[in-house]
Amino acid sequence: MAVEVRFIDEAGVVEMVYTATTTPADLDAAMTRAGTLGAEMLTNRYLVDCREVVALGSAFDILGIAELLASVPPGVIEREAVLLPRDAGAAKDFEFFETACRNRGLDVRVFHDRDRALAWLAE
Repeated sequence: MAVEVRFIDEAGVVEMVYTATTTPADLDAAMTRAGTLGAEMLTNRYLVDCREVVALGSAFDILGIAELLASVPPGVIEREAVLLPRDAGAAKDFEFFETACRNRGLDVRVFHDRDRALAWLAE
């Protein structure tokens, strides 16, 4: 599996760590596992570590992922912090993803720094 899903107890958030080889099937499976873990741990805040991702896909792929997140029942995801990829081109894709999510009413933010992302999730 190209995605690791875990609960960060001290922060009270579910973390998903994606690799460069993440497939759409991996993304779908990780989102399901993360949602289940969030429900078990009574949290609706997520940290998505995409620092190793090299591409998010086409603009249509990005919009599709935003639509998928927007289709999640209200309250399941309150906030999602995304750690930007180290690759500058991929980072631009994620900035577009943030805009697409926010346009759909989702509280998604992108960050370069893990500590800042966790601080925002704790607000």
